[in-house]
Amino acid sequence: MGDNDEHDWQTVKGRQRQGKVSKQFRTDIATTKNYKKENYGNLTTYFFTDFPDNFGAKALFNTFYHYGNVMEVLIPAKRNKRGKRFDFARFVRVTNAHKFESFTLLSL
Repeated sequence: MGDNDEHDWQTVKGRQRQGKVSKQFRTDIATTKNYKKENYGNLTTYFFTDFPDNFGAKALFNTFYHYGNVMEVLIPAKRNKRGKRFDFARFVRVTNAHKFESFTLLSL
């Protein structure tokens, strides 16, 4: 079938991805231990934006815990059109809706 030199192994470099892939963030999720998907009918979801880049889902979860029974905090990998991060927080039995309306992380 030919020379043996043709059948030797050759070292090949893997391709390196450049661009947005190296700067891409991963989705960050924090949930309670007793969180079950069956509770979706009882959950209220809030949308939050303009929080510091160094805040993760766990930090926001701990912050939102003071305002009600938070079940899940989700920070998507995507950013909005202005390049800012946003998150969704799901609560059960919201105690005071006005606290959510006036909530800002600048007051922390």
